[in-house]
Amino acid sequence: MPTPVPARPAAFRRPRLLIVGCGDVGERVLRQLDGRYRVVALTSQPARRPGLRRLGARPLLGDLDAPGSLGRLAALAPRVLHLAPPPAGGGATDPRTAALLRVLARGGTTARVVYGSTSGVYGDAAGARFDETRVPAPATDRARRRVDAEARLRWFGRAFGAAVTLLRIPGIY
Repeated sequence: MPTPVPARPAAFRRPRLLIVGCGDVGERVLRQLDGRYRVVALTSQPARRPGLRRLGARPLLGDLDAPGSLGRLAALAPRVLHLAPPPAGGGATDPRTAALLRVLARGGTTARVVYGSTSGVYGDAAGARFDETRVPAPATDRARRRVDAEARLRWFGRAFGAAVTLLRIPGIY
């Protein structure tokens, strides 16, 4: 009779989630998850690690502006919550999202990505009501960088079979 394989500890049976950009919104998400996921939170600030641990995440030091520091992300979690903003300057492309997606593509295990974008991609609606079917019309380079990130994420989803959800959050800065 074969020897039974012991069950994995409960902590290892929880689904895995990577949060990229674990600032205010990411911390709120951690509180809501309340231990239901094994969360790894990418942070570029070593001083933030104790706080992320207290919220139940395993902090991982890395910087989207230094792609060489991201190698460990490759196959870390099948679910990714991408909340990192694009850089404050630098034209109409988002090199941070590009760097993240290059690493995730190497890992080949990403099944879902949720991206926290902004309603700023629609430009100035002059107070008019609209919904998500409105065509983006970014009025600033920062909003164009968000549109670029969204396009890269859509491409990633098609190319690697990952479900991609874009959340256009109003009033984020």
